[in-house]
Amino acid sequence: MLEQDVQDDLNSSDAGDGVLRRKISGARVSRPPIPRIEEIGEDFAKLLDDRLRRYLVTITSTIILGCEVKKLARVLEAIEVPAMLGVIEVRGAPVSALVNISNDLLYHIVDLRLGGDSEVSPVPAARSITVLDCALCASFVEVMLDAFAEALSVNLGIPGIQPMTFSKFEQHVNMARIAPENADVLVINASLDIGEAARSGEFDLIIPLSALDTFKAASSRQPKLSSKATDDLWSQRMVQAAAEAPVRMSAIIHRLHLDIAAIEAWKPGEVLPIPGSARERVELVIPGQEATPLATGRLGAMEEMKAVKLTQPPHEELRAALARVIRLG
Repeated sequence: MLEQDVQDDLNSSDAGDGVLRRKISGARVSRPPIPRIEEIGEDFAKLLDDRLRRYLVTITSTIILGCEVKKLARVLEAIEVPAMLGVIEVRGAPVSALVNISNDLLYHIVDLRLGGDSEVSPVPAARSITVLDCALCASFVEVMLDAFAEALSVNLGIPGIQPMTFSKFEQHVNMARIAPENADVLVINASLDIGEAARSGEFDLIIPLSALDTFKAASSRQPKLSSKATDDLWSQRMVQAAAEAPVRMSAIIHRLHLDIAAIEAWKPGEVLPIPGSARERVELVIPGQEATPLATGRLGAMEEMKAVKLTQPPHEELRAALARVIRLG
């Protein structure tokens, strides 16, 4: 019955072609040929943040929203035009990869590269994509690919892998045919917050599974890791776990010295005086160790919430102690 349906589609006109395309795009997808895709995505986010802080000269936070295998046809249909599509050449593969940069992220990258204030989050303006946009975003794509390459290297055990290189930008999906429409592709969808004002935008890294096969083949050709290398990887994971251990912190605006009688006389509506200068020196402490502040900052607001902006870094002794804790993790 299915074969007859397909044959009928092939014999029909343009409407039939559309039906066939939908059937192909809705077919079952394959699994990624390389393991630990989620771990690769998490490492990719951390490595990208490390590189983007130097590239954009401000703090960034990358969150992986999804790692999912889809049909390329469905992915391309969901992309709005004009789009910022970076075509990526994959070494040793007959197909290419694709980076889809959202209009919001494009606006913020260009604005910050041209000297925009990272403490302000202007509303992105809809406009046509220019040659200047492409020039400024090309290096962003290269930074992204460098971070993804290192994430692959760490998880596949391939030192110094450089599998992908940026080729060009296109603005329409019809000009960015990276593989057959019925090809299975891995889509890594990420959200990026930039600067103190948390400018936000999303991007998609779209990689055909046949391209990932080349990475798997390269991994299988690598010699097995020695016991020392295994220990090193274990140590790296332990250090990472120690660095990510949660710490509860408190912000102290002001310290009052009162006698017991005054406290005993407290009642609802009592006003405690706090000098105006208190907001200029807020102490960040760990509960139970208030005598030694971690750092100091200034009280302010961000996105309709109270916030503390650091004005001084943590003490050198504390930074050294934290470093020892991470090494012992």
